[in-house]
Amino acid sequence: MKNIEDLLQELSRQDISSERKETTLTESEIKRLHEKTLQKINGEIHTKTNVENRKSKKQNNITTHPSFWRRYSRPFAAAAAACLVCMVGVTAFAAFSFDDSIRNFFNIYDNQSQQTAEKLTTNVNASDESNGIRLDLTQTIGDHSGFYTVINASDLKDVPYTLEFGSYELAITGKDGTSYDYTADTISSTSVNEGITKFPMLVSGINNNGNDVDINNSHIALSLKNIGYHNNHGRFVTLQKGSWKLNWTFQTNAEPEQINVNKDIRLMDSEGHWTNIVVSPLSLTAHYTITKQGKTHFTQKEWNKYEKSDRLTIDFTDGSRIDSRFEDDVTESWGDASNEGYKRIGFNQIIDAKTIASVTFGGETITLHQTTATDKRIRISSTAARCFVELPESVAELVTLKEKNAVTNPDFGCSEATATFMAKRGGAKMPLFTIHRLKGSFTGEKMEELNPMMIYVGFHNGYTYTIEYGECQTDAQLREFADIMNKYIVNILPFFEYAD
Repeated sequence: MKNIEDLLQELSRQDISSERKETTLTESEIKRLHEKTLQKINGEIHTKTNVENRKSKKQNNITTHPSFWRRYSRPFAAAAAACLVCMVGVTAFAAFSFDDSIRNFFNIYDNQSQQTAEKLTTNVNASDESNGIRLDLTQTIGDHSGFYTVINASDLKDVPYTLEFGSYELAITGKDGTSYDYTADTISSTSVNEGITKFPMLVSGINNNGNDVDINNSHIALSLKNIGYHNNHGRFVTLQKGSWKLNWTFQTNAEPEQINVNKDIRLMDSEGHWTNIVVSPLSLTAHYTITKQGKTHFTQKEWNKYEKSDRLTIDFTDGSRIDSRFEDDVTESWGDASNEGYKRIGFNQIIDAKTIASVTFGGETITLHQTTATDKRIRISSTAARCFVELPESVAELVTLKEKNAVTNPDFGCSEATATFMAKRGGAKMPLFTIHRLKGSFTGEKMEELNPMMIYVGFHNGYTYTIEYGECQTDAQLREFADIMNKYIVNILPFFEYAD
């Protein structure tokens, strides 16, 4: 059985226009690769905090703004177990090679990001065995706010399914003995290689009753029970019974930088004061206080009016952008006049703080570094889909907008409007992407069922917005548009806005 992480890593390194060698996969490997791809799109969220998902929340007529805690997560269910505790040792910051799961998750493919990642990574020696199955937790990577780790399971039966633990319980205890709340995702397998099944785990949203905490040198206790998979009827099938306990001390050599802001801001209809930002290679956090509390419940019309002020956006010197609306890993604790609140974005790759041009929050922007991007953005609006997108001028001049209104979507069986951004260059043409405005409310899970090529964008004024990316299918399209797709279109959603 080939290592699926290795296959994905190999594909990510290949030049998209280069000649590729043919790779032969078994049927079970194809199924596993397909499931892993879908894993990156959707999945269950397991949380130990009071969590509200903005995407589903905005689909209701009445919207509740968090008075305490809110978190949105990457796709990764459950709790409780018991067994013998093993001896644990930690070796921090020694020379090592990265686990493929860590390398792929954070896109660690160049020397600079690897050097930075080494400061954030700890080799861990936590292990336990139950019913002949041994679990080893080998590495963690993180900063002072969260971490990502990998569990290796030895000698599990290889099946063409994504494996999960039937239940797990995680305890995070600070240096002073305080028990922290957290958000974690379903611990699912990503690869099998030479009898080792890898189970990565992302943990973030770590807090003490809504207050931000420093988790460096915290004690981590992870209990897991039974390994299996969900069948076609959604029932969990136990493949291997057992219970395991893994204990270790989380350590990181991250050196987050604090930058004072001191700006008055508006968050929804509340007034606040933006005190500072804290930047690490894995996250950016905006701290603030609420000076005048507004409403906590909003109609759809009110939410549309105020929502933009609640966003946290980061513009980079190369012209790219991160927007909290579309990031998988976002946490927020709503403070008050006496308790500091914060909003945090976790990065999906190692970030150099010097590449951050500006940060916008609460309607205010602070500039950190001069942008090197010379291609100004041009707004292209769709009357049919009632939205607009800002494209780099060099891309916008290639684009013709093709619109359809009041047509029936064959997958969803509802009325829709579409805006297709068609590009033409060098004798080749292709759709860069299509915005769908579907009448009615559809969840991400429903989209995966009906059309897995669609990505959820948001719900607005009774319509579900999705995006469908184009694909380079000919040599001419690869030649003319691969660079545009990889550089600009993959980062198009932060430049999307509703027009009504």
